[in-house]
Amino acid sequence: MEKEGMNKTVVLKSILWLCLGIIFILPVFLIIMNAFKPNNDILTSFISFPKSLYLENFSEAMRIMNFWTVFRNTLFVTVCTVIVASAVSFMSAYGISHLPQKTGDKLYTLFVVGQIIPFHAVMIAISMLSTKLGLTNTHLGLIIFYSGFYTSFGVMTYVGFLKSVPRELEEVAAIDGAGPFRTMVQIILPLVKSTTVTIGILFFLWTWNDLLLPSIMISDVNLRTITVNLYMFKSSTNAQWNLLIAGLVVSMIPIIIIYIVGQKHITSGLTAGAVK
Repeated sequence: MEKEGMNKTVVLKSILWLCLGIIFILPVFLIIMNAFKPNNDILTSFISFPKSLYLENFSEAMRIMNFWTVFRNTLFVTVCTVIVASAVSFMSAYGISHLPQKTGDKLYTLFVVGQIIPFHAVMIAISMLSTKLGLTNTHLGLIIFYSGFYTSFGVMTYVGFLKSVPRELEEVAAIDGAGPFRTMVQIILPLVKSTTVTIGILFFLWTWNDLLLPSIMISDVNLRTITVNLYMFKSSTNAQWNLLIAGLVVSMIPIIIIYIVGQKHITSGLTAGAVK
């Protein structure tokens, strides 16, 4: 009887997770399905299957939104942001973890507070600051502000891991003649590989998908990112849903690839963080 009860529980849990999986994957499936339909078919029935593969949506959407230019812009900003934000987060967290406890806790709390402040609360100040510093219509401005926003999360994540690393490893490295920077890069950084990959992938997703900051700072057509140019298919009076959805599908491909490649590291990183 006990085994039968356990089997029923397992079956019910499996059914529940299956239903939840379908609910989460359904919007993505509908987006991909409608990317192959003309605009009239989308307006007529959004949930119906396409009668034929209407590939003109993709070529037209990529042409209108100047896809390869905005793709290069987005990739450049995203990769630079991931590198800068991850490096600053790790070095800041490494320094905080080696400070006296009271001082380190105060700095750590400061970064946590920075994490909970919403972007909309500082949006106007950022716009004025970027104008004053000459960072408007520059990719450098996006990279600097993105890195500043993400560093609080990166420090908050890294500090917990770095505090669990035995100090004996650094003492042995110092005895062997390694300086603080070499110890940090060659000894400590490889120990937090899963955390670094997880943070890097999250930074990549956040930057690639962001619309608000580029729409505030970038007005030059040749410097826009993918999300800003996608919005050109939607106006207050009309929407080219077939082109918008096709552009969304194309822009999703790098994100899906990055997530699939780093899925193992994300899982191990989050699991390790939960244990620690």
